[in-house]
Amino acid sequence: MCPENISVFTTVGWDGKQGFFAIDEHLKRLSQHAEIANIIFNEESENLIKRQMKKQNFELNDYDYSNELCKPPGLITIRLEQDGSFLISERTNEYNIKCKLINAITVNAPINIKENYGIKFGEHLPYKNAFEIAKENNGNAALLVNEGGIIDGDRATLMILDKDGTAWVSSNEYGSINSITVELIKEELLKKGIPISFGKITIDLILRSSDAIMLGTGLGVTRINSIDNRKFEFSNSILFDNVKSILSKLMKEKWTDLNNVDVI
Repeated sequence: MCPENISVFTTVGWDGKQGFFAIDEHLKRLSQHAEIANIIFNEESENLIKRQMKKQNFELNDYDYSNELCKPPGLITIRLEQDGSFLISERTNEYNIKCKLINAITVNAPINIKENYGIKFGEHLPYKNAFEIAKENNGNAALLVNEGGIIDGDRATLMILDKDGTAWVSSNEYGSINSITVELIKEELLKKGIPISFGKITIDLILRSSDAIMLGTGLGVTRINSIDNRKFEFSNSILFDNVKSILSKLMKEKWTDLNNVDVI
């Protein structure tokens, strides 16, 4: 069962003004998570959120923004409380933008991670705590591990390319959160000859892979450089190059300026 006094949230890419990346997809996932968590979320709720985002005076501190890895300048978190109220907050994406390669640290996930039902609950503490452990051990990302498999990344999804040309992502039956970024790219990735399979990602699977990345709203697409201080020299960059190409196109197509949208 879902815990009491919970909230669910989603984090949207933000251009620093009134542009939001894949906002409809994020609100759809928020609706799905709310339903699982028994939180009321309907069309009126969605319109209220969009109206608030349209009028809220978001601020992004200026900094030198140069990015080739499909990472937005800022991030907006939409948090839905149990009583149906919501909170919208903004932050810079500077940390992720400066992350050019992933040096990941594996962290044991809570035994009951499956009970999260693949939902971004509350303060997201198992993921936040894992990230802090990674930073304490000279990493810039955490990979949550449970029962011999990598369940999820602290703020992005691990995707690897097996030698047979199949991309692998952890299945949410193990507790991972469904990735909006993966959903956005999977059809175009298949057209490029790379199907995605969902299953258990083990260290052995990574060791025999030909490429590995992490991808998500904040991290964009970033290659794995090391895991637990073991450096990987993958045989090619086919997965990274194709995902980067697809995301680069989507980053030009999937922005919504709410100033140009009529909200009921």
